[in-house]
Amino acid sequence: MRRLQPKLFPRPISFAGAVMLWPALLTTTAVADPHPRREVTVLTVNNGQEVLVDLQGEGRAVRLACIQAPLAEQKPWAERATAQLRRSLQPGSIVALELRARDVYGRVVARLINDGADVAAPLLRQGAVFAYDGYLGQCNDLDYDRFESTAKTAQLGIWSVPGGIQRPWNLIEASGGRLAP
Repeated sequence: MRRLQPKLFPRPISFAGAVMLWPALLTTTAVADPHPRREVTVLTVNNGQEVLVDLQGEGRAVRLACIQAPLAEQKPWAERATAQLRRSLQPGSIVALELRARDVYGRVVARLINDGADVAAPLLRQGAVFAYDGYLGQCNDLDYDRFESTAKTAQLGIWSVPGGIQRPWNLIEASGGRLAP
């Protein structure tokens, strides 16, 4: 069996660039659709916010849009987020990928929808991850802030610590970019 590896672009691609490239990646794209969808096969869950999928025979790293999982250094929260995402996305699952952008690391940034349900929503509702639109600013159509607020009120997961755990984006900034998102 051929092993699929993530293919990274040699330089960052803007949202506009990603939208222009999307038709080359996908054969069924609606021009008027701001978030085109395509079915992909889950290969593995890399962490609480990143999944490797088979997209037209190539392994592509997909960063879940509009969320931020705890960093690997934030134990046990990072492991919990990863385990929860793995429970919802089994290898071989066919899911809908809804394009949002491409990030500076070459990953596709997208929502994943499994059996009609947004994969990130339960992660937010159970306090496994943070709602985070600073990454792209393309999250206005999602209820992620409300889901996070519900988990915060119920003191679930990362919100069981008063005020929540340290925000991953603050840790990344404080590290001078040494820590990877």
